[in-house]
Amino acid sequence: MTAQHHEPGSARAVRQIRASLQADRSPRNIRACLPAADREGFDTDYREALRRAGDELDLAPLHACVEAWRRTAILKADADDYAQLVQTAERVQQRADRGEPTGGLPWDDAFAERLRARLSTGG
Repeated sequence: MTAQHHEPGSARAVRQIRASLQADRSPRNIRACLPAADREGFDTDYREALRRAGDELDLAPLHACVEAWRRTAILKADADDYAQLVQTAERVQQRADRGEPTGGLPWDDAFAERLRARLSTGG
């Protein structure tokens, strides 16, 4: 199953995209599920990861690149939700820059928790 990226506000398309990214983790599907504005960045990163994998004879850079972009596609499947996430992150960063306590989890833990929750609900 593959999905083309959606227009903002389409809840059904969001579910389809996220389900597609769970079922098909291929670079082709990940790229198709990304917003158009991110596809050039994906292409650049993917080609660089392919080059590094070839130079180093190690697929780890390629796997890391593909997984990072898959997570990006999952998060950006709902443009409004992603915008809220970015705004929240900016507010937390501003507090941290001022030396104020930010509370909460480290970014990697929060991201992993949010991603698990989304994937478990199929959304």
